[in-house]
Amino acid sequence: MCIVHNKYMNSLKYVFTPIFALIKQIINKRYFCSCNGINLKYKGGKRMSKIRVAIIFGGVSNEYETSLSAAAAVIENINNEEYETVCIGITRKGRWLYYPGASEDILNDTWSENPDCTPVVISPDPNRNGIIKLENGEASFFKVDVIFPLLYGKNGEDGTIAGLLRVTGIPYVGSDLIASAACMDKTYTRMVLGYNNVKTSKWKMMFRNELNMLDEKCNEFCAELAYPIIVKPANFGSSKSVNKASDFETLKNAIKIALAQDDKVVVEEFVEGKELQIAVLGYDHLVISVPGEVVVKRDDFDFNSMFSEPGCIVPALLENGVSETLRQLSGTVYKLMGCVGMARMDFYYTNDGEIVISQINTVPEFTENSMYVKLMEKQGFTFEELIGELITQAIDNYEGKSV
Repeated sequence: MCIVHNKYMNSLKYVFTPIFALIKQIINKRYFCSCNGINLKYKGGKRMSKIRVAIIFGGVSNEYETSLSAAAAVIENINNEEYETVCIGITRKGRWLYYPGASEDILNDTWSENPDCTPVVISPDPNRNGIIKLENGEASFFKVDVIFPLLYGKNGEDGTIAGLLRVTGIPYVGSDLIASAACMDKTYTRMVLGYNNVKTSKWKMMFRNELNMLDEKCNEFCAELAYPIIVKPANFGSSKSVNKASDFETLKNAIKIALAQDDKVVVEEFVEGKELQIAVLGYDHLVISVPGEVVVKRDDFDFNSMFSEPGCIVPALLENGVSETLRQLSGTVYKLMGCVGMARMDFYYTNDGEIVISQINTVPEFTENSMYVKLMEKQGFTFEELIGELITQAIDNYEGKSV
Protein backbone atom coordinates (compact mmCIF):
# COMPACT_ATOMS: atom_id res chain seq x y z
CA MET A 1 0.00 0.00 0.00
CA CYS A 2 1.25 3.48 -0.86
CA ILE A 3 0.73 6.10 1.89
CA VAL A 4 1.03 9.78 0.94
CA HIS A 5 1.29 12.47 3.59
CA ASN A 6 -1.59 14.99 3.64
CA LYS A 7 0.63 17.96 2.81
CA TYR A 8 1.73 16.21 -0.39
CA MET A 9 -1.86 15.40 -1.25
CA ASN A 10 -2.75 19.07 -0.89
CA SER A 11 0.16 20.03 -3.13
CA LEU A 12 -0.97 17.56 -5.76
CA LYS A 13 -4.50 18.95 -5.53
CA TYR A 14 -3.28 22.45 -6.36
CA VAL A 15 -1.31 21.10 -9.33
CA PHE A 16 -3.94 18.86 -10.88
CA THR A 17 -7.20 20.68 -10.11
CA PRO A 18 -6.68 23.39 -12.76
CA ILE A 19 -5.56 20.76 -15.28
CA PHE A 20 -8.70 18.67 -14.74
CA ALA A 21 -10.82 21.82 -14.93
CA LEU A 22 -9.19 22.73 -18.25
CA ILE A 23 -9.83 19.27 -19.70
CA LYS A 24 -13.45 19.46 -18.55
CA GLN A 25 -13.88 22.83 -20.24
CA ILE A 26 -12.40 21.48 -23.46
CA ILE A 27 -14.68 18.44 -23.43
CA ASN A 28 -17.65 20.72 -22.81
CA LYS A 29 -16.65 22.66 -25.93
CA ARG A 30 -16.07 25.94 -24.10
CA TYR A 31 -12.76 26.41 -25.86
CA PHE A 32 -13.47 24.76 -29.18
CA CYS A 33 -12.97 26.86 -32.27
CA SER A 34 -15.06 26.15 -35.34
CA CYS A 35 -13.12 23.94 -37.77
CA ASN A 36 -14.74 21.89 -40.49
CA GLY A 37 -12.04 19.24 -40.88
CA ILE A 38 -12.73 16.83 -43.72
CA ASN A 39 -15.63 18.04 -45.80
CA LEU A 40 -16.62 15.44 -48.31
CA LYS A 41 -19.02 17.72 -50.16
CA TYR A 42 -18.00 18.45 -53.73
CA LYS A 43 -18.95 21.25 -56.05
CA GLY A 44 -18.06 21.24 -59.72
CA GLY A 45 -15.96 18.10 -59.23
CA LYS A 46 -13.74 19.80 -56.63
CA ARG A 47 -13.52 19.32 -52.88
CA MET A 48 -14.91 22.39 -51.10
CA SER A 49 -12.48 22.23 -48.16
CA LYS A 50 -8.95 21.01 -47.71
CA ILE A 51 -7.77 18.02 -45.72
CA ARG A 52 -5.91 19.27 -42.67
CA VAL A 53 -2.60 17.44 -42.20
CA ALA A 54 -0.58 17.75 -39.00
CA ILE A 55 3.14 17.28 -39.63
CA ILE A 56 5.12 16.30 -36.54
CA PHE A 57 8.88 16.85 -36.63
CA GLY A 58 11.96 17.20 -34.42
CA GLY A 59 12.08 15.06 -31.31
CA VAL A 60 14.45 13.97 -28.57
CA SER A 61 16.58 11.84 -30.86
CA ASN A 62 20.04 11.70 -32.36
CA GLU A 63 18.28 11.99 -35.74
CA TYR A 64 16.68 15.34 -35.00
CA GLU A 65 18.23 16.99 -38.09
CA THR A 66 17.01 14.21 -40.38
CA SER A 67 13.48 14.90 -39.16
CA LEU A 68 13.77 18.63 -39.86
CA SER A 69 14.92 17.96 -43.43
CA ALA A 70 12.02 15.58 -44.07
CA ALA A 71 9.42 17.95 -42.62
CA ALA A 72 10.67 20.90 -44.66
CA ALA A 73 10.63 18.77 -47.81
CA VAL A 74 7.04 17.61 -47.24
CA ILE A 75 5.81 21.15 -46.51
CA GLU A 76 7.48 22.47 -49.67
CA ASN A 77 6.19 19.66 -51.92
CA ILE A 78 2.68 18.94 -50.62
CA ASN A 79 -0.26 19.93 -52.84
CA ASN A 80 -1.52 23.10 -51.17
CA GLU A 81 -4.77 23.03 -53.15
CA GLU A 82 -5.69 19.69 -51.58
CA TYR A 83 -4.09 19.94 -48.14
CA GLU A 84 -3.71 22.43 -45.33
CA THR A 85 -0.65 21.77 -43.18
CA VAL A 86 -0.44 22.28 -39.43
CA CYS A 87 3.09 21.99 -38.03
CA ILE A 88 3.90 20.51 -34.63
CA GLY A 89 7.55 20.69 -33.66
CA ILE A 90 9.21 18.85 -30.79
CA THR A 91 12.31 20.54 -29.43
CA ARG A 92 15.49 18.69 -28.51
CA LYS A 93 14.35 18.90 -24.90
CA GLY A 94 10.94 17.43 -25.67
CA ARG A 95 8.67 20.53 -25.73
CA TRP A 96 5.72 20.20 -28.13
CA LEU A 97 5.03 23.47 -29.95
CA TYR A 98 2.54 24.57 -32.57
CA TYR A 99 4.69 26.20 -35.27
CA PRO A 100 3.05 28.65 -37.74
CA GLY A 101 6.20 29.76 -39.59
CA ALA A 102 8.07 28.98 -42.82
CA SER A 103 9.71 25.69 -43.79
CA GLU A 104 13.06 27.45 -44.21
CA ASP A 105 13.24 28.01 -40.46
CA ILE A 106 12.56 24.34 -39.85
CA LEU A 107 15.42 23.42 -42.15
CA ASN A 108 17.90 25.77 -40.47
CA ASP A 109 16.62 24.84 -36.98
CA THR A 110 15.46 28.29 -35.90
CA TRP A 111 11.80 27.33 -35.93
CA SER A 112 11.44 27.15 -32.11
CA GLU A 113 12.57 30.81 -31.84
CA ASN A 114 9.42 31.96 -33.64
CA PRO A 115 7.49 34.21 -31.20
CA ASP A 116 4.18 32.76 -32.41
CA CYS A 117 5.06 29.23 -31.28
CA THR A 118 2.65 28.04 -28.60
CA PRO A 119 2.55 24.89 -26.44
CA VAL A 120 0.37 22.18 -27.94
CA VAL A 121 -0.88 18.69 -27.10
CA ILE A 122 -2.72 16.12 -29.19
CA SER A 123 -6.24 15.52 -27.93
CA PRO A 124 -6.42 12.05 -26.33
CA ASP A 125 -10.18 11.94 -26.91
CA PRO A 126 -10.89 9.85 -30.06
CA ASN A 127 -14.17 11.74 -30.44
CA ARG A 128 -12.27 15.04 -30.71
CA ASN A 129 -9.70 14.45 -33.42
CA GLY A 130 -7.26 17.31 -33.23
CA ILE A 131 -4.76 19.33 -31.26
CA ILE A 132 -5.16 21.60 -28.26
CA LYS A 133 -3.19 24.85 -28.30
CA LEU A 134 -2.41 26.41 -24.93
CA GLU A 135 -1.89 30.16 -24.98
CA ASN A 136 -2.20 32.88 -22.32
CA GLY A 137 -3.92 30.52 -19.92
CA GLU A 138 -6.56 29.52 -22.47
CA ALA A 139 -6.98 26.46 -24.64
CA SER A 140 -8.25 26.26 -28.20
CA PHE A 141 -9.10 23.17 -30.18
CA PHE A 142 -7.89 22.68 -33.74
CA LYS A 143 -9.39 19.80 -35.72
CA VAL A 144 -6.94 17.59 -37.63
CA ASP A 145 -7.90 15.02 -40.25
CA VAL A 146 -4.65 13.04 -40.51
CA ILE A 147 -1.18 13.11 -38.99
CA PHE A 148 2.09 12.70 -40.88
CA PRO A 149 4.75 11.90 -38.25
CA LEU A 150 8.31 12.45 -39.48
CA LEU A 151 10.18 11.42 -36.33
CA TYR A 152 13.32 9.30 -36.56
CA GLY A 153 15.15 7.10 -34.09
CA LYS A 154 14.08 6.74 -30.47
CA ASN A 155 10.71 8.23 -29.52
CA GLY A 156 9.74 8.19 -33.17
CA GLU A 157 10.17 5.27 -35.54
CA ASP A 158 10.50 2.88 -32.57
CA GLY A 159 6.69 2.86 -32.30
CA THR A 160 6.39 5.42 -29.50
CA ILE A 161 4.56 8.01 -31.60
CA ALA A 162 2.43 5.34 -33.31
CA GLY A 163 1.16 4.15 -29.93
CA LEU A 164 0.28 7.70 -28.92
CA LEU A 165 -1.53 8.38 -32.19
CA ARG A 166 -3.49 5.13 -31.97
CA VAL A 167 -5.00 6.36 -28.69
CA THR A 168 -6.09 9.67 -30.25
CA GLY A 169 -8.21 8.05 -32.93
CA ILE A 170 -6.63 10.21 -35.65
CA PRO A 171 -5.49 8.50 -38.88
CA TYR A 172 -1.73 8.64 -39.34
CA VAL A 173 0.86 7.79 -41.97
CA GLY A 174 3.02 4.77 -41.21
CA SER A 175 3.14 1.46 -39.39
CA ASP A 176 1.61 0.74 -35.99
CA LEU A 177 3.41 0.41 -32.67
CA ILE A 178 4.25 -3.29 -32.90
CA ALA A 179 5.56 -3.25 -36.47
CA SER A 180 7.56 -0.08 -35.86
CA ALA A 181 9.13 -1.42 -32.67
CA ALA A 182 9.95 -4.80 -34.22
CA CYS A 183 11.62 -3.19 -37.24
CA MET A 184 13.52 -0.66 -35.11
CA ASP A 185 14.97 -3.29 -32.76
CA LYS A 186 17.46 -5.20 -34.89
CA THR A 187 17.35 -8.24 -32.61
CA TYR A 188 13.57 -8.63 -32.95
CA THR A 189 13.82 -8.09 -36.70
CA ARG A 190 16.36 -10.89 -37.00
CA MET A 191 14.35 -13.21 -34.77
CA VAL A 192 11.17 -12.79 -36.82
CA LEU A 193 12.97 -13.11 -40.15
CA GLY A 194 15.10 -16.03 -38.99
CA TYR A 195 11.99 -17.89 -37.82
CA ASN A 196 10.55 -17.41 -41.31
CA ASN A 197 13.75 -18.56 -43.06
CA VAL A 198 14.70 -15.13 -44.38
CA LYS A 199 18.49 -14.89 -44.47
CA THR A 200 20.21 -12.31 -42.28
CA SER A 201 23.86 -11.94 -41.37
CA LYS A 202 25.21 -14.31 -38.72
CA TRP A 203 24.70 -12.47 -35.44
CA LYS A 204 24.71 -12.45 -31.65
CA MET A 205 23.51 -9.94 -29.07
CA MET A 206 24.73 -8.56 -25.77
CA PHE A 207 23.12 -6.52 -22.99
CA ARG A 208 24.55 -3.61 -21.04
CA ASN A 209 24.23 -5.52 -17.76
CA GLU A 210 26.72 -8.06 -19.18
CA LEU A 211 29.56 -5.54 -19.45
CA ASN A 212 31.20 -7.05 -16.39
CA MET A 213 31.64 -10.20 -18.52
CA LEU A 214 32.95 -8.36 -21.59
CA ASP A 215 36.03 -10.54 -22.14
CA GLU A 216 33.99 -13.71 -21.76
CA LYS A 217 31.32 -12.46 -24.17
CA CYS A 218 33.91 -11.38 -26.74
CA ASN A 219 35.54 -14.82 -26.59
CA GLU A 220 32.10 -16.29 -27.24
CA PHE A 221 31.54 -13.99 -30.22
CA CYS A 222 34.98 -14.71 -31.68
CA ALA A 223 34.31 -18.45 -31.48
CA GLU A 224 31.12 -18.13 -33.52
CA LEU A 225 31.67 -15.13 -35.79
CA ALA A 226 34.43 -14.43 -38.30
CA TYR A 227 36.26 -11.10 -38.47
CA PRO A 228 35.61 -8.42 -39.50
CA ILE A 229 32.70 -8.01 -37.07
CA ILE A 230 30.15 -5.18 -37.05
CA VAL A 231 28.82 -3.87 -33.73
CA LYS A 232 25.76 -1.63 -33.59
CA PRO A 233 23.18 -0.47 -31.02
CA ALA A 234 20.04 -2.57 -31.35
CA ASN A 235 17.67 0.42 -31.37
CA PHE A 236 19.46 3.15 -33.29
CA GLY A 237 18.02 4.24 -36.61
CA SER A 238 21.23 5.87 -37.87
CA SER A 239 24.78 4.61 -38.33
CA LYS A 240 26.04 6.50 -35.28
CA SER A 241 27.93 4.24 -32.90
CA VAL A 242 28.21 1.54 -35.58
CA ASN A 243 31.76 0.24 -35.69
CA LYS A 244 33.80 -2.41 -37.45
CA ALA A 245 36.11 -4.62 -35.40
CA SER A 246 39.07 -6.49 -36.82
CA ASP A 247 40.49 -8.00 -33.60
CA PHE A 248 39.68 -8.72 -29.97
CA GLU A 249 40.56 -5.27 -28.60
CA THR A 250 38.67 -3.31 -31.28
CA LEU A 251 35.69 -5.61 -30.70
CA LYS A 252 35.67 -4.79 -26.98
CA ASN A 253 35.92 -1.07 -27.72
CA ALA A 254 33.14 -1.20 -30.32
CA ILE A 255 30.83 -2.93 -27.85
CA LYS A 256 31.52 -0.31 -25.19
CA ILE A 257 30.73 2.50 -27.64
CA ALA A 258 27.47 0.88 -28.75
CA LEU A 259 26.34 0.10 -25.20
CA ALA A 260 26.84 3.74 -24.26
CA GLN A 261 23.95 4.48 -26.64
CA ASP A 262 21.63 1.53 -26.01
CA ASP A 263 21.13 -1.22 -23.45
CA LYS A 264 21.45 -3.92 -26.11
CA VAL A 265 23.80 -4.39 -29.09
CA VAL A 266 23.93 -6.52 -32.20
CA VAL A 267 27.26 -8.19 -32.98
CA GLU A 268 27.29 -9.57 -36.52
CA GLU A 269 29.58 -10.75 -39.27
CA PHE A 270 30.51 -8.22 -41.92
CA VAL A 271 28.80 -8.91 -45.25
CA GLU A 272 30.75 -8.11 -48.39
CA GLY A 273 28.66 -7.15 -51.40
CA LYS A 274 26.45 -4.53 -53.02
CA GLU A 275 24.24 -2.45 -50.74
CA LEU A 276 20.74 -2.44 -52.21
CA GLN A 277 17.52 -0.72 -51.17
CA ILE A 278 13.90 -1.22 -52.20
CA ALA A 279 10.97 1.12 -51.48
CA VAL A 280 7.59 -0.36 -50.56
CA LEU A 281 4.31 1.56 -50.44
CA GLY A 282 0.84 0.49 -49.41
CA TYR A 283 -1.37 -1.67 -47.21
CA ASP A 284 -2.88 -4.79 -48.79
CA HIS A 285 -1.96 -3.94 -52.38
CA LEU A 286 1.71 -2.99 -52.51
CA VAL A 287 3.80 -0.87 -54.83
CA ILE A 288 7.32 -2.31 -54.77
CA SER A 289 10.12 -0.43 -56.49
CA VAL A 290 13.06 -1.69 -58.47
CA PRO A 291 16.25 -2.03 -56.39
CA GLY A 292 18.64 0.88 -56.08
CA GLU A 293 22.31 0.57 -55.15
CA VAL A 294 23.91 2.74 -52.47
CA VAL A 295 27.54 3.55 -53.18
CA VAL A 296 29.41 4.38 -49.96
CA LYS A 297 32.74 3.45 -48.41
CA ARG A 298 31.87 0.66 -46.01
CA ASP A 299 35.13 1.09 -44.07
CA ASP A 300 34.33 4.62 -42.96
CA PHE A 301 31.15 4.12 -40.94
CA ASP A 302 30.91 7.86 -40.71
CA PHE A 303 27.41 9.12 -39.82
CA ASN A 304 27.73 12.19 -42.04
CA SER A 305 28.88 10.21 -45.06
CA MET A 306 25.70 8.13 -44.93
CA PHE A 307 23.45 11.16 -45.32
CA SER A 308 25.46 13.70 -47.35
CA GLU A 309 24.27 12.55 -50.77
CA PRO A 310 25.95 9.14 -51.04
CA GLY A 311 26.23 7.90 -54.59
CA CYS A 312 23.31 5.85 -55.83
CA ILE A 313 22.45 3.88 -58.93
CA VAL A 314 18.74 3.61 -59.80
CA PRO A 315 17.93 1.03 -60.95
CA ALA A 316 20.77 -1.12 -59.64
CA LEU A 317 22.74 -3.08 -62.21
CA LEU A 318 22.01 -6.71 -61.39
CA GLU A 319 22.00 -10.08 -63.11
CA ASN A 320 18.81 -11.37 -64.71
CA GLY A 321 16.19 -12.40 -62.18
CA VAL A 322 17.88 -10.87 -59.11
CA SER A 323 15.80 -7.70 -59.21
CA GLU A 324 12.52 -9.61 -59.29
CA THR A 325 13.67 -11.93 -56.49
CA LEU A 326 14.49 -8.90 -54.34
CA ARG A 327 11.12 -7.32 -55.04
CA GLN A 328 9.23 -10.47 -54.11
CA LEU A 329 11.28 -10.87 -50.95
CA SER A 330 10.64 -7.23 -50.02
CA GLY A 331 6.89 -7.74 -50.24
CA THR A 332 7.13 -10.89 -48.12
CA VAL A 333 9.24 -9.20 -45.43
CA TYR A 334 7.00 -6.10 -45.42
CA LYS A 335 3.97 -8.26 -44.62
CA LEU A 336 5.82 -10.55 -42.19
CA MET A 337 6.82 -7.53 -40.11
CA GLY A 338 3.33 -6.02 -40.27
CA CYS A 339 4.40 -2.85 -42.09
CA VAL A 340 1.87 -0.47 -43.64
CA GLY A 341 2.14 2.91 -45.32
CA MET A 342 5.77 2.84 -46.34
CA ALA A 343 9.08 1.19 -45.60
CA ARG A 344 12.52 0.84 -47.12
CA MET A 345 14.14 -2.58 -47.28
CA ASP A 346 17.95 -2.70 -47.11
CA PHE A 347 19.81 -5.72 -48.50
CA TYR A 348 23.29 -6.98 -49.32
CA TYR A 349 23.84 -8.86 -52.55
CA THR A 350 27.02 -10.81 -51.90
CA ASN A 351 29.79 -11.70 -54.30
CA ASP A 352 28.56 -15.31 -54.06
CA GLY A 353 25.09 -14.33 -55.25
CA GLU A 354 23.37 -14.50 -51.85
CA ILE A 355 20.68 -12.03 -50.75
CA VAL A 356 21.04 -10.97 -47.11
CA ILE A 357 18.60 -8.56 -45.51
CA SER A 358 20.22 -5.82 -43.45
CA GLN A 359 17.39 -3.75 -41.95
CA ILE A 360 13.88 -2.37 -42.42
CA ASN A 361 13.17 1.34 -42.10
CA THR A 362 9.52 2.13 -41.41
CA VAL A 363 10.28 5.87 -41.58
CA PRO A 364 12.85 6.15 -44.37
CA GLU A 365 14.67 9.40 -45.12
CA PHE A 366 12.09 11.48 -46.97
CA THR A 367 13.46 14.32 -49.09
CA GLU A 368 13.70 14.92 -52.82
CA ASN A 369 17.17 13.33 -52.88
CA SER A 370 16.48 10.38 -50.60
CA MET A 371 16.63 6.87 -52.01
CA TYR A 372 13.02 6.07 -51.08
CA VAL A 373 11.69 9.04 -53.06
CA LYS A 374 14.01 8.36 -56.00
CA LEU A 375 12.91 4.73 -56.14
CA MET A 376 9.24 5.71 -56.10
CA GLU A 377 9.90 8.20 -58.89
CA LYS A 378 10.92 5.17 -60.97
CA GLN A 379 7.48 3.73 -60.22
CA GLY A 380 5.84 6.86 -61.66
CA PHE A 381 5.26 8.96 -58.52
CA THR A 382 6.34 12.57 -58.31
CA PHE A 383 7.25 13.65 -54.78
CA GLU A 384 3.98 15.58 -54.54
CA GLU A 385 1.99 12.55 -55.68
CA LEU A 386 3.84 10.28 -53.25
CA ILE A 387 2.99 12.55 -50.31
CA GLY A 388 -0.65 12.64 -51.40
CA GLU A 389 -0.81 8.87 -51.83
CA LEU A 390 0.55 8.25 -48.33
CA ILE A 391 -2.01 10.63 -46.82
CA THR A 392 -4.91 9.21 -48.84
CA GLN A 393 -4.03 5.62 -47.93
CA ALA A 394 -3.69 6.51 -44.25
CA ILE A 395 -7.22 7.94 -44.23
CA ASP A 396 -8.76 5.21 -46.39
CA ASN A 397 -7.26 2.36 -44.38
CA TYR A 398 -7.81 3.77 -40.92
CA GLU A 399 -9.85 1.30 -38.88
CA GLY A 400 -11.40 3.87 -36.61
CA LYS A 401 -10.17 2.01 -33.55
CA SER A 402 -8.64 3.36 -30.38
CA VAL A 403 -6.95 1.55 -27.53
